[in-house]
Amino acid sequence: MPSPDAEVRALQPWYHDFSRFGLQTQFPPRRADQLRALFNTLRRRLDPSYVEKGERFSLRRFLKPAPPAHVANQGAKEQVIEAYLQRCLADLPSAAPECLDLFCADGYYACLLATLRPNAHITGVDLDPQEIRRAQTAARLLKLPALRFEVGDVWDVTRAGRAYDLVLCTGGLYHLAQPAEFVRALRPVARRFLVVQSVVTLETDDPNYFVTPAPGWKHGSRFTHAALGRWLTEAGWRILDSALRELPANPRRCDRGSSFYCCAAG
Repeated sequence: MPSPDAEVRALQPWYHDFSRFGLQTQFPPRRADQLRALFNTLRRRLDPSYVEKGERFSLRRFLKPAPPAHVANQGAKEQVIEAYLQRCLADLPSAAPECLDLFCADGYYACLLATLRPNAHITGVDLDPQEIRRAQTAARLLKLPALRFEVGDVWDVTRAGRAYDLVLCTGGLYHLAQPAEFVRALRPVARRFLVVQSVVTLETDDPNYFVTPAPGWKHGSRFTHAALGRWLTEAGWRILDSALRELPANPRRCDRGSSFYCCAAG
């Protein structure tokens, strides 16, 4: 049976740094990892539908290794998301709340939820089977049995007819061509609270700004913090708090903003 370290290494690259939970998921780069990043980049160019979250290959990083952008940006996102989760959990009943983590990637925020509320029942959904394998491995190694991860389309979740006390939607809206419609579709899915985070542009603060596909991409979209707030309000959400931060590792201003909203059912 492989050691935990070998299991984690075999699943590189991880989108998040799990060290706060006592699980090492980030390692000094090896040539095989860099070649895998190159392969992922080529795969994206050949298959526009491929959506695995990971670092694109760059000659600069090949010659001078540095933490992947998503890991470098983690601190800028985690502080706000954790505060919003704690605020929502404080208003949920002590009995086991039902929670849903959409676009869960490697399950980092589902694991965070499980540590903040150990009795919660948490389901994570992501389209990428490799990310789900990472999430399942992390939950098992961290001994978090209440976590369940599924490969699935987030749109299918909105049509399943099931409701949750708390829905977490981080890092995924900007991958969609119709994020405003998705925000509306989430309305019956979240009984009590919705926590949203998305990349947004900092090139403008126009609440009507929206483009699809995203600049330089063949999929996704780009919009502003104000536009996301408008969509949430129009969908019937009551905004409890919001924040706009910068993602320091993203060089383009159209990718550099990070929008956060903590919402309650109206």
